[in-house]
Amino acid sequence: MNLIQYIKPLLAIAIISLPYWATAQRELTLEEARRLAVARNNNLKAAQQRIEAAKAQKAEADAKDKPRLDGAITGWYVGDPLYKLLPKYGVSPSVTASQPVYAGGKIRAGKEMAAKGVEITEEQKVLTTAEVVLATESAYWQVVSAKEKIKLAQQFARQLEGLYTELNNAYTAGLTYKNDILRVKVQQNDNELNLTRANDALVLTKLNLAQITGMCDSTEFDIPDSVVGEFNKETLSRSIDEITANRPEIRILQKSIEAEKIQEKILKADFKPTIGLSATGLGGFGKQGINFSKPTSNSFTSYYGTVQLSIPIFDWGQRKQKVKQQQHTIEAQQYQLQETKEKISLEVQQAYLQLNESAKRVELSSASLEQADENLRLSNDRLKVGTITGQDVLEAQTIWQQAFSNIIDAKAAYRTNEAKLYKALGITRL
Repeated sequence: MNLIQYIKPLLAIAIISLPYWATAQRELTLEEARRLAVARNNNLKAAQQRIEAAKAQKAEADAKDKPRLDGAITGWYVGDPLYKLLPKYGVSPSVTASQPVYAGGKIRAGKEMAAKGVEITEEQKVLTTAEVVLATESAYWQVVSAKEKIKLAQQFARQLEGLYTELNNAYTAGLTYKNDILRVKVQQNDNELNLTRANDALVLTKLNLAQITGMCDSTEFDIPDSVVGEFNKETLSRSIDEITANRPEIRILQKSIEAEKIQEKILKADFKPTIGLSATGLGGFGKQGINFSKPTSNSFTSYYGTVQLSIPIFDWGQRKQKVKQQQHTIEAQQYQLQETKEKISLEVQQAYLQLNESAKRVELSSASLEQADENLRLSNDRLKVGTITGQDVLEAQTIWQQAFSNIIDAKAAYRTNEAKLYKALGITRL
């Protein structure tokens, strides 16, 4: 009976803690990180809201050529001497229907402009998606790099501890000097600081990745990847024209120029006349005398219709200058488009060079690590036979630690530069 009393609270604690442990043991792959970022990132949510706003604006523009119905109620009270001519007080409701007939093409152009606005905001979301995916991949590999640096610091700590034990035994036996032991202790202190920095870097990089992927600044996840795999050089296999056609920045500028040309048509429509129709029905209720045909009545109803023709005549060239200004704006945008194409060409070439440089860096760092491994192995063997001092082994261990750190940096930089190349090519990996 007493045993059951102990088991029940322990079982309750285990059940309560289960979600926490499930969260703590969660593994986040690169593919899932991309998916979460696309689904949850605040910048992408904002981009989607801008699309919805553009669609609402398009719906508004589509309704511009539809009939419009407006109602109004007017109440009045008049004093001397108007009440001798008009009812002293009363209420008059009215309903007006209006229909644009011809507006010089403004309504049609307005619809085209609104539709183009939707296309532009959709392309802007494509661009934002590419930027978010790149930021996600960069943050992901920063986490991987921080994890590898922690492993390196822990492994280096074990090597230093082994060297310290060996040198301390030799010192106790009178075979070496105390300064060899002190050098190892200094290196151990430095490595402990490096381990602290690596742990701090892991927390910060996780927080950065969590923010980008919309995980509410949680660091309760693990990255299963490490910096392994193929690190090959790449060659430019597509033409610059093909690449630039696939970049959302180019499509945004192209559609923006199309929108500016539509705006030019809207401004030119100001030179044309406009025609509109309206019909109004109204009534009045008030003091006796409101109906002039029947003086004893307290109400009346009536209606009237209007046709309005508006013709622009003279405005000291204001409309003409607006059109001219718009034409210059279009030309400026065309130059901006050409400038962007040239910059994208440079960006693509730079991305290829950076990736190939990273591949070369991985190759050389791997060779250096192999040499450092061999150097450390030989140094340990020579220390055992007494042909070198502990300082020589410590130096070999430091060289090995730096070579290992360099290859971690090189491989992480390769993965980041690989993601940059994909973005430069207009390829978004989801």
